Amino acid sequence: MRKLIVSNLTTLDGYYEGKDRNLGVLYDYFHEDYNGDQTFDHYNTERMRAADTLLLSGRTSFLGNKEYWTGVPNDPHSTAIRREFAGLIKSIEKMVISDHLTSEELAPWENTRIVKRVDTYREIAALKQQPDRDIFMFASRLLLHDLVDELHFTIFPLIATRTWQGSGNILACYQVGRKKS
Repeated sequence: MRKLIVSNLTTLDGYYEGKDRNLGVLYDYFHEDYNGDQTFDHYNTERMRAADTLLLSGRTSFLGNKEYWTGVPNDPHSTAIRREFAGLIKSIEKMVISDHLTSEELAPWENTRIVKRVDTYREIAALKQQPDRDIFMFASRLLLHDLVDELHFTIFPLIATRTWQGSGNILACYQVGRKKS
């Protein structure tokens, strides 16, 4: 049976997006010591390599991802890891949960299937039963329906973390951030 792994970006107050559902605001509070850090990109690429299906929730999420990632290969400022991720997200099977996305909006991501919201839980449960690799998803409301196997959280803005061998505890240190002027 396949695992459904949900990866969420979040801040200490529990938000993962800003005005107009823009994720970029998270980086307004990114600790200056991590400027240019590609660790998060490497993590997401690692997860995508382990998966063969990407779930996207909603038309806005799909179109935003498609617009951004199809532009990465032609962006001279893109890093190698972002180019790799762009190739992976293009090639992986995608399932979009949406009542509003149309098949005309899928191109150039032809390997994408639209699932109506009413069919979401049944379709994902069936997908999990197939003998393939992981199913990867950013953000989710599927936890209440016992479909999620692992939750991976990336928390902004951290200044330090610490774990203790054998305990499973995580210490997350934060510095109060102020919006950069």
